[in-house]
Amino acid sequence: MENALIIGAGGAGRELLESLSSNSKSITVKGFLDDDKKGEYCGLPILGNVDSLPEIINQNDIRIVFIAIPSGNGALMRKIIQNCRDQPVKINIVPRISEIVNGVVNLEQVRQIQVEDLVGRSIYRQDFEPAKSKIRGKTVMVFGAAGSIGSELCSQLLSLNPKQLIAVDWWENGTFYLQDRLATVARNLEEPCTTKVKYVIANIQERARIGLIFQESKPDIIFNAAAYKHVPLMEHNPVEAVKNNVLGTKNLFELSLEHDCESFILISSDKAVNPTNVMGATKRVTEKLMHYYSQVAKEQSKRTKFMAVRFGNVLASNGSVIPTFRKQIQQGYVTITHKDIVRYFMTIDEAAQLVLQCWVMGTGDEVFVLDMGEPIKIEDLARWMIRLSGKEPDKDVEIRYVGLRPGEKLYEEPLTEVEHTDATKNNKIFIVTKDEDFDHADFIGHTKELIKKCTTGKLESSELVSMLKGIVPTFKDPSEVNKL
Repeated sequence: MENALIIGAGGAGRELLESLSSNSKSITVKGFLDDDKKGEYCGLPILGNVDSLPEIINQNDIRIVFIAIPSGNGALMRKIIQNCRDQPVKINIVPRISEIVNGVVNLEQVRQIQVEDLVGRSIYRQDFEPAKSKIRGKTVMVFGAAGSIGSELCSQLLSLNPKQLIAVDWWENGTFYLQDRLATVARNLEEPCTTKVKYVIANIQERARIGLIFQESKPDIIFNAAAYKHVPLMEHNPVEAVKNNVLGTKNLFELSLEHDCESFILISSDKAVNPTNVMGATKRVTEKLMHYYSQVAKEQSKRTKFMAVRFGNVLASNGSVIPTFRKQIQQGYVTITHKDIVRYFMTIDEAAQLVLQCWVMGTGDEVFVLDMGEPIKIEDLARWMIRLSGKEPDKDVEIRYVGLRPGEKLYEEPLTEVEHTDATKNNKIFIVTKDEDFDHADFIGHTKELIKKCTTGKLESSELVSMLKGIVPTFKDPSEVNKL
């Protein structure tokens, strides 16, 4: 028999206790910990708060700690881990709210703590209600649907039960797996899923093909998560970055206007701010295209409202640092480009939920900036992951510093020097109120010329970078900004 402790004297803690009592004969729960409550809960004592974890573990011979705070943030999780670091306990966690099926906690869902739990922040079910109301009876189209953000967007959109969801991607294998994922989401919804889901293989660079999809599906709402995002790869393949990120997005903007769509949400990146690489520069061009087509919509009396959402790195997305570190830890080392490199992080579910909230509050021609919290040193992230794997950094797992990659910054910025933001009713979302001024006619002329040269194969990489710098004046050399 093992003694256990539940952190969180709330609904999730109560349901977990009931599940343990019914299904586990080998675990005895000695009590609860809670920072805000005292006395008893569910007939068991509240033994103290998180700060008293080490003493309570020792006094009660605790061997398992359950964290039952599904809306808890990363700072709290890191505090709990730190307080358990030298204790002989296993740490299990009730999943984040977005992972809990039907809002009910059961023992099968409890899992080991992951690095995403140490970085993620609070998510609340009620935050989905405005989007659910607004999406009723609508056809939603997601481009880049099989990617990390796209697939999570599709999952959350499906849970809101729109009339129709069109998932579009060029990646056949990813789309195949997306079908399975959305089928599972549909089965587990509290209400019967009435959404018609359609999967389409198509490339946003091919305007005629995408135009047929618009014509057949008649979408009301467009989410564009289709982009090449890997900085070093795009440094070596700049023409493809322009063709996909700029030309492809331009096609979607124009088709949304032609088909009088209701709204268009562009997924942007903090790498668009004072970019030091081709990928970031192309994303900045798409933000400026959003402003341009917002103006075109007004001039043509179109109803389409364009907006962009800018945020940083998404934890555990395809090709990101976390899956890379997980593989490397198994091999006995991790590689970090620089000791001082920092990044803003957000979990996939939080990012997708905030994108939906930006769409709900958007009135058109806005760049939304998400509050990414405090930047995290990549070295700290690596050390957390090593310890969570049951090993010690510098002892069991070597940390290697390999140097910055082409186009890479030591740190990312949420805003340019000329930008300012206004708060919204959501304390995690801000609106850029002052953007850089630019001549719309001059901008679209140079952008069309860039696209033309890229698609005809008559552009050297150095000339392409020069043209991008003309379109994006804040495009800088990495050496200008890599100073801490």
